[in-house]
Amino acid sequence: MRVLSAVLLGLVFAAAPLESFADDDEAQAQGLDKVAVQNRLHTMTHEFSAWIGTLPLDAFEKGLTFTGAYSLHFTDLVAWEVGQFTYSYGIETDLNAELENLSVGPTPFEVVKYYVTSNLMLKPIYQKMAALNQALIYGELFLVVGGGYGWLTNHGRPIVDVGVGMRVYAGDYVSFRVDIRDLMLVTTGDVHNELWIALGVCLGFD
Repeated sequence: MRVLSAVLLGLVFAAAPLESFADDDEAQAQGLDKVAVQNRLHTMTHEFSAWIGTLPLDAFEKGLTFTGAYSLHFTDLVAWEVGQFTYSYGIETDLNAELENLSVGPTPFEVVKYYVTSNLMLKPIYQKMAALNQALIYGELFLVVGGGYGWLTNHGRPIVDVGVGMRVYAGDYVSFRVDIRDLMLVTTGDVHNELWIALGVCLGFD
């Protein structure tokens, strides 16, 4: 999971300079001066977000998650997700029933119940896309890294989390986000990994 996160982060950082170099070469070939990058159309200072998502890795019990967060955006590049709270509702899979039919009980693993985190957000790529040549769609790609604390079935553990996400703006104040984060719940001699995948709606204000 950590390898996947590192690869995704590397691809995001690599995309921007490659596209920039290609644009420069094309402009020089046509004898044109480089066009200045436009300022962002959508900016915000305060962001309130809500997600519905999943913790899908446990074979016996999947987590249906409900999340809320407040973020403070300092610049177009840097923001601080001041606090994020997630509650996970456990949904048992068919594997439990299959084991009961075989008179075999599942090994008792701990599952995540809820957790809080605080994260640094970097927003290196701002996008402007054309939809069927009829409308412009604005969005951004971002990275998050931070930590917090999580409560499992019987114990609490510190959390280290890293992730990537994409935002699409629906207007001056409303945007939608897709977040993917690797959660590492750490204790002495053991790391409990979870993958959080969620779709959110956000309100942003100056």
